[in-house]
This record gives sequence, structure tokens and C-alpha cells, in this order.
Amino acid sequence: MIKSSEIDQQVLKECEVITGSLNDLIKRWTFPVIHGLSLSVPARFNELKRRIPGISSASLTERLSELEKRNIISRTVIPESPPRVEYTFTRKGWELYEVIDDLEKWVMRWNIAEADQEKD
Repeated sequence: MIKSSEIDQQVLKECEVITGSLNDLIKRWTFPVIHGLSLSVPARFNELKRRIPGISSASLTERLSELEKRNIISRTVIPESPPRVEYTFTRKGWELYEVIDDLEKWVMRWNIAEADQEKD
């Protein structure tokens, strides 16, 4: 184990970046938005809203905006009348989705296993 006095500035900077990114990603509704988008891409705003039970339009707008700023999703405006907006994952977003998909599988595996144990 490393003593705190031995941690150099580079390690501290990395911790700051990791902690900041993780704090943004674990905000309420972020994972459900990523999961909802993964079900079928590209997706429009109201499609996503229907896929995520309980999310408000304001929360969905905020999460989509944050994910777009982090280059996890891209927003495309299709010039029609009325204009159509579609969301899809960037390369970075697909990589993140793979990590979250593994986490979802882990949750399902252990939640199901624990539920089965409780029945016994």
C-alpha cells in the first residue's frame, strides 16, 4: 500500500480527472439515458423519453446535453419541416456503453442469484 506522502502530483491529477468523470456519469438518469439509447440508435427525444420510465423532459434534456458535451453522444438536426433531431453514440459513447452493459449483466447476475438464494 502506498502512503499518502508518496503519492505524486501526477497520480493526484489522475484521481481528480477520474473522480470528476465518474461523478458526472453517476448523476441520476445518466445510465438510464445511455441504456435507453442503446436499445435502438439513432433515437429521437420522445422515443428516448418513452424508453425511460419516470424521466422528465427537463432531466432528459439536461442529460443529453451533458453527454453531448462529453462527446459520448452526438446530436444531429435533420433539416425537414419540422426539423428532426436524432441522437446516437459516438465511438467514445459505444465504448462507454460496453462498460455499462457489462455492469448491467453483473447486476442481473447477482440480483437474480441473490433473489434465488432468498427463496431457498
